[in-house]
Amino acid sequence: MHTILRIFKFAFQVFFRNFWLSLVTITMMLMAVLSVTLLMGMDYIREVTIRGVENKVDILVEMKLGADREQVEFLVNDLDELEEVKDIDIITPEENWQMFLENNEGTEATKALEIFDEDENPFPYFLAVQAYELDQYPAVLDFVNQEKYSEFVESSNADTHQEVISKINNMADFVNKYSWYVTGLFVLISIVVIFNTIRMSIYTRQSEIMIMKLVGANNMVVRTPFVIESVLYSLAAVLVVVAIVYPLLYFIQPSFNSYFQDIQAIHITQYFKNNYLQIFGTQFLGLAIINMISTAVAIRKYLKV
Repeated sequence: MHTILRIFKFAFQVFFRNFWLSLVTITMMLMAVLSVTLLMGMDYIREVTIRGVENKVDILVEMKLGADREQVEFLVNDLDELEEVKDIDIITPEENWQMFLENNEGTEATKALEIFDEDENPFPYFLAVQAYELDQYPAVLDFVNQEKYSEFVESSNADTHQEVISKINNMADFVNKYSWYVTGLFVLISIVVIFNTIRMSIYTRQSEIMIMKLVGANNMVVRTPFVIESVLYSLAAVLVVVAIVYPLLYFIQPSFNSYFQDIQAIHITQYFKNNYLQIFGTQFLGLAIINMISTAVAIRKYLKV
């Protein structure tokens, strides 16, 4: 127990004694961790945005002006039997009239309705049909456009927002591709920096190491403080990123709420809260392993044990 305490004491002394060197090392690791964290956040935003766009996709089926409720429900019942169909909304002529007034309030377009009597309605029934997957919409369209429904179906079309989704994916893929290059560069720099930091620590601690060897310290006791030091660098880098990321998330969350309100709620702060262990724990573990390997190589090459 006493030996373990001395090992940790030695590691902390080295870590804080070379403060500026430690700061440079932590900064390089911090940039790598921050890059990966931002990429994870972007992937979450892309996933939620695409899901929100897909939820707004539907087939709009326009019924003929003379179609009655019975014919509408006949088509709805047939559509309900399709395994591709997720949801169907019936939009009545009265609802169409009201939506037209709301969307054209204060414009000349509303005056066109003045020629109709109170019991007249120029708007037909509409059906908003939603499928489970984007690739299922063509099958639903083919079903609606069958000859047996032509008597009361005027037209049908699907706005799949495929172009919007493709743009989101292409932009995210572009950013991810080059961001991973940047992250890789920071990781490489971190390896070089930690390698040289440990080497300098060994060089400045040669006399202490010699004393440790003279009093009977084995190779494990000599190596362990430097391994612990490398893990401390990893821990410090991740903690600094946590201290930066969470206040930043709380700052930008209102912007997401206002910008994406018509697509999908993006709770990025909640995402990081729910997945903090996966996001930061995994990065700490990965960075610690890389640093320990670099330390082991540095000790083997520059320290005669």
